[in-house]
Amino acid sequence: MKQLINSIRCSGAKHVMVIGDVMLDEYYMGSVSRISPEAPVPVLKEERVEWCLGGAANVAANCRQIGCEVVLVGSMGCDAAGNQLVSLLKEHKLDDRGILRLPRRVTTNKKRFIAQNQQLLRMDAESNEPLSAEEFAEMRQRIDALLVPQCMILISDYAKGVVTQALIEHVCMRARERGCTVLVDPKGPNFAKYYGVDYIKPNAKEFKQMIEFFQLPSLQTLEHNARTLCSLLSLKGLVITEGERGITFVSSHQTIVSPSCKREVYDLTGAGDTVFAFLALGLAHGFSMEDCLLLANHAAAVAISHLKTYAVSIDELIDPSLESTEKIYTDWVQLKIELDWLRAEGKKVVLTNGCFDILHVGHIQTLKEAKKYGDILVVAMNTDDSVQRLKGPSRPINNLMHRATMMSAVGFVDFVVSFDQDTPYALIDYLRPDALVKGGDYHKESVVGYELITSYGGAVHIVDYVPDNSTTGLIERCSGQQQKRATL
Repeated sequence: MKQLINSIRCSGAKHVMVIGDVMLDEYYMGSVSRISPEAPVPVLKEERVEWCLGGAANVAANCRQIGCEVVLVGSMGCDAAGNQLVSLLKEHKLDDRGILRLPRRVTTNKKRFIAQNQQLLRMDAESNEPLSAEEFAEMRQRIDALLVPQCMILISDYAKGVVTQALIEHVCMRARERGCTVLVDPKGPNFAKYYGVDYIKPNAKEFKQMIEFFQLPSLQTLEHNARTLCSLLSLKGLVITEGERGITFVSSHQTIVSPSCKREVYDLTGAGDTVFAFLALGLAHGFSMEDCLLLANHAAAVAISHLKTYAVSIDELIDPSLESTEKIYTDWVQLKIELDWLRAEGKKVVLTNGCFDILHVGHIQTLKEAKKYGDILVVAMNTDDSVQRLKGPSRPINNLMHRATMMSAVGFVDFVVSFDQDTPYALIDYLRPDALVKGGDYHKESVVGYELITSYGGAVHIVDYVPDNSTTGLIERCSGQQQKRATL
């Protein structure tokens, strides 16, 4: 997963056009302590109201959150819900030049009433009439003006009147002209209108409806029916989301099953939109379908662990429960990419270095003090050859992988990196940490890299070390104990 994320970060932003039914999700949050005397229903004491982007707007927010350049195409009314939607689009920095404000339409608005994280009721306001000929013509013009070549086109269909067969045909024609890929999150009842798109992402219920719509044999396997649908609709592939069973991809020549990632479920709202966005992200970066599904599954697991619709970030795909060896880097380039992203978030990077042959309390104390000078602690370790040149042929006691694994298990150490030179100067010059920390009785000016660090505004700090604690001392004491036992 980390390799995929690094690849995404190294690449430029991908262009995405999201077309479909934009919605406003409205949440009335409160508590219930009594039943109404008027009817056997709970009385919700309102505590706060929150608004979120829904439908195609939530897909766009997910794409924007993961670094895509996004333009949103859809329609909404000139009502209070529409005004709130416009405000949210601006808040999420979404390009809304493709949005039509139509006085005759009602903005789709889903009101959810929630107590103690449990949904009591949902009330919808919506209009599902197709766009008029004039409105459709205006939407086509905006699509033509805003669609860039090699763009990912995501059609988010909630059957509210925007996504018609005529719209699909127009989008597919423009996609072929400009080298774009078209993905659809479908809605019945007319699944034939999706002919000619590249990929369709139904959930299990929608897949069953597609089988019934095309009158395919229900007793056939999922794979067989999915392959038939690919042929009937001229698809590159069908991506079927199956909840806790994961995601299945079927094309004319392959089937891939990607199991779900286990997370505690708080709210399924918008999880399909998250899968949709991350599937498009993977395809835009040219990842294999296996990797695209892996991204989408991890993102869905994050989305359902939050209440309400939620735009998942790239960083959230890194599971904190992964084993500590994920912290270890031998490639300076990959580590620098990680650190540059963290710095962009305002994090301060601290570096300390040493052989760390046998990890002891003196090391731990130095590391704890070092972490106080910033947010991210990088520990740079001499390689085995470097240690041997510095300490002699009998060292190191533990090889680099053993030393790095031990160090990575220390909770407040964020990254471990190795260097083969006699000093860390070249590594310091490459990573450019904000602070360099050494433990012992050094003078700042004598620390390797002092002039370099201070030249670009960094700082060097010396922290006290624990007396009578050194690797050499430990080895000598162990050797003395062995000699003592040998004479008994």
